[in-house]
Formats: sequence, structure tokens, C-alpha cells
Amino acid sequence: MFAGFDPDFDDCRWTDGWIHIPIIQAVPGVYPSFTVKRWEVTEAEVFGQRVRLSAPLEVRGLIMADGRLWMSDVPQERIMMFNNAQAAHGRVLVGGLGLGLYPQYALPRCTRMVIVEQDEGVRAVFGPLVQIAADSYGVPLTILSGDVADVLQADSADRYDTIFLDTWDTLDAANLPVVNRLRNLALRRLAPGGQVLLWGYRWMLGLLEEACRRLLSVEPGRRHQWLAVMTRKRPDVWRMLVPVVEHFADQDITDWDAALAWCREYGTQITAE
Repeated sequence: MFAGFDPDFDDCRWTDGWIHIPIIQAVPGVYPSFTVKRWEVTEAEVFGQRVRLSAPLEVRGLIMADGRLWMSDVPQERIMMFNNAQAAHGRVLVGGLGLGLYPQYALPRCTRMVIVEQDEGVRAVFGPLVQIAADSYGVPLTILSGDVADVLQADSADRYDTIFLDTWDTLDAANLPVVNRLRNLALRRLAPGGQVLLWGYRWMLGLLEEACRRLLSVEPGRRHQWLAVMTRKRPDVWRMLVPVVEHFADQDITDWDAALAWCREYGTQITAE
């Protein structure tokens, strides 16, 4: 479907490989634009299931001034970053530094890494930690200030074997148009044989598929009304699902596999303007 991108790549599969790789974490404390908090977990929610850990795990959370948890390195996040990192190779471009998890997991597989992060505070706190890891592996590291979309659109001859993007805050199907746009920009910057990896993409595609299943379970004549009510506070979702109603028009769904396959394909194609 997309040379260089597999929409079925699932970074939400359980693995314990991440447990055996130590990571460098930020010192807890109050920083200019956020607070880094430390705590220990002995069990955690991982992909909808409660998992008990064999030993307490020290984690970090980045807390905004309004008390909102922006990022953390809890087990689910570590697993997803580890799974994406295991698919990395060669020259790697990373969109979004975060807490530095993905870069640290991916560095052993890299020959060069470029990270684009627009938040000054995140760069100041977590950039040096990734630099320490990069130096230990002997991998050249560049951390750029800015929006990764601008970097991907720049007139440059640079090409990458792996492009990993993680610049959206939540795993929400409504993110797909923006994520797909970034993917399309990234595909143009791949070296031959390269690949684009997107945090949580298969998860978000699954959420869209489930929304389509619920929508198409409604009798055809009531779908527009049902959609309007269900998405009254989410115009972004409403705009995404109206084409699903229109495509299936007056059809009662009998072949659900085919219908949901169309929905998945649709989900990979929609892009933000």
C-alpha cells in the first residue's frame, strides 16, 4: 500500500525485552516549564490488562504547571518505544524527543541520529541524557529545535533509513488525518529500503475501525442522526466519519470483513488540509 510504511505494524504487542535495557532518567525536580516526578510501580495497566512486575520499577512523569501529566515512562510507554526501536536501523530521524526513551532504545541500531524537538524545556532536560547514551554507543547525534513537519518539508538532500514520529499527545483516532500527513511528508525523505514508524498508529487505526463498526451497526436511515448525536462535542470525529456513512449509503452490512477492511483503508488515506 505504502512503500516504506506498514500500517499493520503493531507497537502494542507485549515484550519483556525493554526490561533488560537500562535507561538514563532525568533527575526529579522542578524545572522552568514543568516538574519531573519520580515514583515506583509494582503493577501497571498495559494494553488494557493489569500486569504485575517481577520487581519494583522506578518511573518518571513530566507534570505541567496545571497539574497535567504530559509524558511518562511507565511500562506501556517503554514497551511501545522499545518495539519501534527494534525496527530502527541506519540513519534515523526522530520527530519528538519526549523523555528520551525511543532514542536510547534505538541507538544501538543506529549509525547516526537526528532528533527534532520544538519544546525548549524538553530539549534542555532530556537532550543531555540522550547525548550521554549516544556517546556511549559512539553514534553521532544532532538535536534540532523546531517542528519536524518543517524539517520534513525542507529542501534538503538528507535521506534516512528510519523515520520515527511521535508528536501527538494521545492515541486518538481523530489524530489520523494529521499523522497521515506527517507520514506522507516522511515517506519522501526515506532512503531506498527505508521505513516510517508512527507511535501507536495501529492502535489508532483500531479505534477508527471500532467506531466504524458501531456506526455501521445502526440501520442505514438513522446513521447520519446517530453520528450527529454521538459526536456532538467532537466535530473532528464527525468530519472523519461522514464519508463512511456516505460510502455505505443505504447498505445493510452483511460482509463485515469487507466493510471494516474498507474502513481501515480509508483510515490510512485521510489527511489534514
